[in-house]
Amino acid sequence: MPNATESAVAILPGIWIRHDPVGEPAPMVVDVSRSGREYPHEFRSPLPFTVLHDNASMYVEELFAHTPKAGGTLLYACFPNTFMDVNRDELDLDPAVVDGTFPAPLKPTPTALRGLGLIKTLSRYGEPMQERRLTPAEIEERLARYHRPYHAELLRLIQAAHGRAGYAMQLSCHCMSAVGAPTHSDAGKPRPDFCISDLNGRTASPASMAFVVDTLRSYGWTVTVNDPYVGNELIRRHGAPGNGVDSIQIEINKKNFMDVKTFRRNEGFERVRADLSRLLEACAQEARRRAGS
Repeated sequence: MPNATESAVAILPGIWIRHDPVGEPAPMVVDVSRSGREYPHEFRSPLPFTVLHDNASMYVEELFAHTPKAGGTLLYACFPNTFMDVNRDELDLDPAVVDGTFPAPLKPTPTALRGLGLIKTLSRYGEPMQERRLTPAEIEERLARYHRPYHAELLRLIQAAHGRAGYAMQLSCHCMSAVGAPTHSDAGKPRPDFCISDLNGRTASPASMAFVVDTLRSYGWTVTVNDPYVGNELIRRHGAPGNGVDSIQIEINKKNFMDVKTFRRNEGFERVRADLSRLLEACAQEARRRAGS
């Protein structure tokens, strides 16, 4: 991560850390929402820590740490996505996790029913994540303390960038397993180096998508578009290409930067970080160009 000597830092303890630009400002916001490892005191699960930790998008905040120097703002969620997943709608919840009657009609997606909704019922490999059901009050507490404050800050940053420049680019950054896990829609299938998503054309302009995809391919990486991931709540909320907000999800294949058995960086880590730093510089310049056009 950038540190206080490199960029201005704001912190909402346990919720998010924000690193502000130090380079020439660009209307670019990078969110890293599923790499948090500050486990709340009330987090309980029957799973071993190794299994829980395997569900974190590890190292993504380090891979995108160049964001402030490129001129963008980096927002990082401190809490684990296995406790509260901000890349899910508030009602994208498996009814099986609720103890009692939820105050609003739930809208579980197929992903949530496979165990990977707002509050996980299963790990990526199908092990039970919860030791008991959660009351509506407990779920509301998590939404109020974690989900909503993160989204509020992300919205503020995107609106501020758009307000200053008339354009904003949001990059929502994650990592993925090398092969689709049993709870995923592409179970057992090998994955590319990168998957770039825009909810099948809803959250970013074709030109911005092509820019990110073509830039990564020019570095020698394999890249798919909206396959196996189309994106979710983080880009759905903010992407409005017709109004000058391009929101793009980036998934990086873990095999290229870490050993999934030991969780240590592998020999490819520095190449991935260097190429993502190049991508950030390119996207920042592209965002400035679009803002001035």
